[in-house]
Amino acid sequence: MLPKRKLMIPGPAEVEDVVLAEMGKQVAAHYGPEWAELYGETVNLLKGIFGTEGDVFLLAGPGNAGVEAVVATLFAPGERVLIGNNGFFGDRMGEIARARELDVVEVTAVWGNPLDPSAIDAALRQDPTIAGLIAVHHETSTGVLNPVQQLGAVARRHGVLFAVDAVASLGAEIVKMDAWGIDACVASSNKGLGSFPGLAPVAVGKQVWEQIAHKTHKAGWYLDLRTWQKYGQDAWHPSPVTVSSNAVEALHAGVQAIVEEGLENRAAEFKRIATLFRGEIVKRGFGLLAEGDCASSVLTAVTPPPDLDITHMLNTLREEKGIHVGNGLGKLYGHMARVGHLGRARSEVYVAALLEAIDDYMAEVAA
Repeated sequence: MLPKRKLMIPGPAEVEDVVLAEMGKQVAAHYGPEWAELYGETVNLLKGIFGTEGDVFLLAGPGNAGVEAVVATLFAPGERVLIGNNGFFGDRMGEIARARELDVVEVTAVWGNPLDPSAIDAALRQDPTIAGLIAVHHETSTGVLNPVQQLGAVARRHGVLFAVDAVASLGAEIVKMDAWGIDACVASSNKGLGSFPGLAPVAVGKQVWEQIAHKTHKAGWYLDLRTWQKYGQDAWHPSPVTVSSNAVEALHAGVQAIVEEGLENRAAEFKRIATLFRGEIVKRGFGLLAEGDCASSVLTAVTPPPDLDITHMLNTLREEKGIHVGNGLGKLYGHMARVGHLGRARSEVYVAALLEAIDDYMAEVAA
């Protein structure tokens, strides 16, 4: 049996009891009038969180399944896309696009810095053959929140489709898909939405279907969002495949709690907890990889004091203190820690427990 630990990682989130209870219910059929009603309620709640009047689909799979579905549906093989890349998941986006045989152009920023809308604008101005812009909202590898509102304005100005990976941000940071000019947006059930892994909510603006109607390429079957659009119109069986009833019920409970809390209130509370932790951790000699307006409230990326072995510290916290904090990703592994503020970790109690554990560790290694 897996040990129980405090999860202060970038995801999955340690869920609240109201969400946890839904996973213990008896399995229900993924079709029929009662199911369609629950599914529809969940979709409508998510539309409010995405900030869209378009379609929302609940793909069974991880966030990357949703990302690949968006990339593969919106763009045909051979089309040129511009990817804003400033971290591990920007790299991943490029891998997905190339695997789908897209012609990829990248505008990069140093890991720890946000994407520059003016650089994106210049790249689009120089190459009118680019069909779309793709960016990550919250770059989980560095804790940077990219300026997708400004990027949406750039995409609109150049008349290109704009797709956003909000896997790590939706439900914790504000997203206004329609108002910001985002054509398609992907989330994940197990992060800011506060539920279990297993579902990738995908939102598609209502204008997109007409914009891609002339494209005859196939994105497979399951990952082609046109398949999901077709089944989404079925009042009895709203998804093309079996979707876990428990996962949807848990997500329904999670997003209902988000709406009841209020999106602005929720985002403000995430920011308060993140600010509280950051103020304390820097007093202990740690640095912050992302600072100011570009720092996400979903997690805090911290760099260690000189001569502190961050990997050893994280292993000790996990094995001896029962607190799981994320290491760096890719080239930042062993050089930083990623402290998640999701789920139950969005609390002063968890922050205090982590700080106490870090104090104990630093005292032990200094002895």
